[in-house]
Formats: sequence, C-alpha cells, structure tokens
Amino acid sequence: MKPEEAVRQLEYAIDASIDETGRRTAAGYRPTFERVADRAGGDAVYALAGALADEVVAGDRPTPAEADATAERVLGDLAYTDGGE
Repeated sequence: MKPEEAVRQLEYAIDASIDETGRRTAAGYRPTFERVADRAGGDAVYALAGALADEVVAGDRPTPAEADATAERVLGDLAYTDGGE
C-alpha cells in the first residue's frame, strides 16, 4: 500500500466513525506513512493503516505523535516476526 492510499483509507474510516471530517486528521499521518514506506515498504504501511483504523473504529483519533508511536510498534513487530530490515 502506498502512503497516499493509506491516508485516504483513514480519511474514510475517520469520516465513518467520528462526526468530523477525517481529512485534516489523516493528512497529519502522511509523514509517518512515508517514513514507514521508506523503512519497510507497502506491507508495513498496510499494517500501520490497519492499526490506526482499529483505533479510530474504537473511538480514538490518534494524534500524529501517537501515530508515530504506533508506527514504531508496527515496525518492531515486523522486525520481530519476519526479520525486517
């Protein structure tokens, strides 16, 4: 998954779960997705998008700093489970 696709999917998830527009919130995640894509590729971006979407569906709206922390967990999990980079 490409970073811009991940942002778009989160916009949809936020719009569907919270009574506010998701564009501004999801756009703040773009640098995080780009960093994850650079470090680990599209599968990691997909995993991060899923993790953030789960948080949104649960009623949270992670800040960009919280998205960064989630990204580090996702990257750590990938490194642990499949060798990572």
